[in-house]
Amino acid sequence: MAEQVAASYLRAHGYKIEAVNWRRKSYEIDIVARKAECLVFVEVKSAQGKSYGPPELRVDRRKQRKIAVAASEYLSLLESLPDEARFDVIAISWPRGKSPSITHLESAFIIEED
Repeated sequence: MAEQVAASYLRAHGYKIEAVNWRRKSYEIDIVARKAECLVFVEVKSAQGKSYGPPELRVDRRKQRKIAVAASEYLSLLESLPDEARFDVIAISWPRGKSPSITHLESAFIIEED
């Protein structure tokens, strides 16, 4: 459900959605989108309460590396590579009985190559 809310948010902000819940082998990407010439890999995190802190904080280094490996797999399937790519995080705070609050962190993290 959170991925669908995030995809609607992205569409409303000029993104073209290429995939939602993309999976191949053990790889997973919540949303793959494009905006202009940029391919965007989006991790979606949601929470109902604040007892565990903001949802975006759950995208730790380990999760970032997993997303980067999945993005590499996705890119390997393309006929031509995009001019630009980045990793975004969309955090959705969803208190019970209220409308969701969406935070979009563009270029939320960078993967340094070894």
